[in-house]
Amino acid sequence: MKSIIHVTKATIFSLALSTTLFAEPNLPLPIQDAVKMEKLAGSAGPFVAKENFPKDYFLVTKNLPYLVGMTLYDPSSSNLELSQDQIDAILKIKKELMSEAAKKALVVKKLELELMQKVSFKHKSPKVSEFYPMVDEIAKLRAELTKIHLDCIEKVKAVLTEEQFEEMLDYGVVNMF
Repeated sequence: MKSIIHVTKATIFSLALSTTLFAEPNLPLPIQDAVKMEKLAGSAGPFVAKENFPKDYFLVTKNLPYLVGMTLYDPSSSNLELSQDQIDAILKIKKELMSEAAKKALVVKKLELELMQKVSFKHKSPKVSEFYPMVDEIAKLRAELTKIHLDCIEKVKAVLTEEQFEEMLDYGVVNMF
């Protein structure tokens, strides 16, 4: 029984891998968008090795799917067989919500850097509790950013058929290996 299960898992993985190898993204990665975001974000803080702007400023930075990327730029996204109308609709969602998210993320980043300066070892700090309102504001803005992300997820899901959404979830799991 174990060997049958092992073969089945190996067969499924091989099939998924071969499907992924022949698939192509619906669109090439928009390098210009990444460059634009990097320029907008400015330099990362002194304690950040590499910044992923604006995603690093969401409240939930992991464990939520980034459906725009999965539907348009993932190597398997052509398997979704999106129509041009669907691609255009997803690009419109991206444009609308990315601008809103970037603006809010800049505010969060500014507040975090300000907080970092205030608690810097170079300066004598007031009571830590004096920073709590700033932390609360940062948390509120990060929550608002995550709500923008959730809106994006729902809007992209509305563009997809049920079959396309299921297909996307399948390749999203396969690409985690």
